[in-house]
Amino acid sequence: MEQTDDKKRWIVLGTVTVVLAATFGYMIYHQHEELDKKRAEADQLSVAIAQERKLIKGTPELVKTVIVQRETDTVIKEILSDTTDIENFVRTLDKFAEESGFNLESAKQNQNNRRGSTKEEFERVGYRLNFEADAFQFLAFLHRLESFARFISVTSLKLRTAGRMSLTEEDVPQHSITLDLETYVYVPRSVAKEARIDRYDHKRDLLIGQISKKTSALRVSDYTYRGRRGRRDPWIDPRVPAEEDGPGLTIQEQLAIVERLAEQALDVRDAWEVAREADNVIEAMRSRTVLEEKLALIEEEVRRIQLENQLSYINAARRFNKEVVEAVALVREEMEGDGGGLGPGIAQLRETAEAMDRHIEAFEYELALQAFKTIEGKLAIAENDQRKVELVKNLRFLRSVARNVIDFENVKLEIEGVAIQAEMRPVVLINGRSYSEGELVGPDLIIHRIAMDLVEFAFRGMILGRILDPDPQENPQK
Repeated sequence: MEQTDDKKRWIVLGTVTVVLAATFGYMIYHQHEELDKKRAEADQLSVAIAQERKLIKGTPELVKTVIVQRETDTVIKEILSDTTDIENFVRTLDKFAEESGFNLESAKQNQNNRRGSTKEEFERVGYRLNFEADAFQFLAFLHRLESFARFISVTSLKLRTAGRMSLTEEDVPQHSITLDLETYVYVPRSVAKEARIDRYDHKRDLLIGQISKKTSALRVSDYTYRGRRGRRDPWIDPRVPAEEDGPGLTIQEQLAIVERLAEQALDVRDAWEVAREADNVIEAMRSRTVLEEKLALIEEEVRRIQLENQLSYINAARRFNKEVVEAVALVREEMEGDGGGLGPGIAQLRETAEAMDRHIEAFEYELALQAFKTIEGKLAIAENDQRKVELVKNLRFLRSVARNVIDFENVKLEIEGVAIQAEMRPVVLINGRSYSEGELVGPDLIIHRIAMDLVEFAFRGMILGRILDPDPQENPQK
């Protein structure tokens, strides 16, 4: 019985021991699994920490890149049109053409415009323009396209030149031009939410140098197109000389001057016909007075144009000589012949004197002499008429004033300085010699008055002065 109880106790003890061993074994196994899991989680956390460290390390550079990109987006949007801008593109082209001096005949959108791929956020849009313009209008139009903020590419150009044989002397050659343009439309596929950057304004200010550099590279640089000045049409007219000594007048400006003067010349011819066909003496005198006024004005402008050599364009110069100079000279010749050798009329004498006065007041002494020369040969006849004697005297006086001033300006007077002291006669140093008031410097030239800033001379009955330069070493004569 006792053996049986002992046996049972050992069995229970063994069973309990096995159960405990199994329990402890399971617990140890489970702990190993938890340990492996924790180790895996630790490894993942280490990788995440490394990635976060890398992100944190690269964030400042990324922030800089984002700020620079945001600040240059405005310029990029100017270069790449949006849908609204492209709808106004043809109006812009019309405006450019009008500013260049011509009108677009047509502006059609190409049918084979290419859309961007799914990865691109823009699509190409092309237009074909047809118009007629001269060479410089066309260049002015291209200049406006080139200077436009939007990106524009000229993909094709066809130009048919104007035929030389079809042009008259006053024509400006108009070329037939077909121009293919291409631009882009900005069409964003998706819009991401803009990330917030702390202290954005401060960080942007620190990057202003990079932003300015990038925006400057994107913007179209400014250029001033100078038009026709000193240039010729390379497709039709190689005869316009290039000018290096100043801007000069454009071809269009020269043609406009000649056109206006040609109309005035026709008006003078009509006035002469009216004066010649007058019914009575009173009407003839009134008509001739009007004619003389018109003749004097156009002759004055003709002299100015010839003296200043304003017309360099061959066609403009030819028309000017034929329709203006010759036409006016013919009217003047017919008037003198019709007058029966009586010389210039009172109106012509007055108009010539007024023209000379205007030239002298404007310091245009050469033009005043040229105005006098137009009637100089006929003054002897006019002097026989008592009504014209005083007018002739006035004209001769004005001629002497202009001539004396020109001669005085040609006298070499190197004024090196003046000395003015109390109770002593003032002295001026001229051409290396000292002179006092009243002394003779040269033929017909006497010192009249010496001041600190001016020396006056008596020259052929006139008082003329030379202003002293404040820095005689730079410019001793003025």
